[in-house]
Amino acid sequence: MDYRLLSRAITLFCIGAALTLAMNLLQVQRVERPSWALVPCAATAAMFVGLVYPSLIGERMGNTPDGSQVMRCVAVFVGIYQASAKIDFSSYLELLGTLTALAVGMWWLFDRSKEGFLLSAIITMAMTASTHLFVHLDIIRSIDPAFLYSRLWCIFFSGSIAFGTIGRRLAAGD
Repeated sequence: MDYRLLSRAITLFCIGAALTLAMNLLQVQRVERPSWALVPCAATAAMFVGLVYPSLIGERMGNTPDGSQVMRCVAVFVGIYQASAKIDFSSYLELLGTLTALAVGMWWLFDRSKEGFLLSAIITMAMTASTHLFVHLDIIRSIDPAFLYSRLWCIFFSGSIAFGTIGRRLAAGD
């Protein structure tokens, strides 16, 4: 058994769970009852993305993120989450344009690979479909439909970039 892979998986799961808990607590004011079932789902997804991203993308010459770049990436992810959750936009077009610019800007700042963009887009589609299924099956109950349909994809896309960056950093340490 590869203990480095296991330690990376545990680290990614714990970071994913901690970020999900923190973001859930930030939403307590806006959501009447936070969905705690989301924590293990999000932590597992974070672990999956962080493990798959480095192996599928590979390390490009000189593009291994350092610790400060990882921290900046996580801070941008949390900022995008807060912006998508807390700011009320005047129109759907303004919301869509702003969140698209933020998500693509995050990709441009921290990844810039075509493979990373494509992988993040695929992960976003899969996670959005899974979340819709969980809501339909009544596993997750507290998600506002407007949030679910208009903002969730941005959180998944930027989250996959963030955990891909964390995963690349952890893989570089092996």
